[in-house]
Amino acid sequence: MKNYNVVVFTEVFNTIDTLIETNKFCHENGVGFICTQNLGAAGYVFLDYGKEFLNIDADGEEVKEFIVSDITQENPAICTVHEDKRHKFQDGDFVKFRELEGMPELNEAPPIEITVIDGYSFKLKIDATGFGAYKR
Repeated sequence: MKNYNVVVFTEVFNTIDTLIETNKFCHENGVGFICTQNLGAAGYVFLDYGKEFLNIDADGEEVKEFIVSDITQENPAICTVHEDKRHKFQDGDFVKFRELEGMPELNEAPPIEITVIDGYSFKLKIDATGFGAYKR
């Protein structure tokens, strides 16, 4: 299995001990491991891409989208969403910006961790002092 990038089990005909042993081998050798099974109306998926794999979706909820009304050029930057819709973020969540005008640095940035201020504002763990001014 060392010659592969990922090992996938789609129907489990093996014992759980064999799956655990295979996953351990893959994990230790940098090989991705996927185990999935359909059980009628239900099913499951287990993924292990090793120690370096980053999962920033802690709860599997739908992506939340909000209209940004302002972003400051501070360290840390403060983002305020439109007053018609409170955000539902929590400390430690990550946000990704797209289609911002005037602050292209944020459009190009990877997901940014936040700290909530209130239902309409949060701090971005990023220094925006050298960024262009937010327009819309």
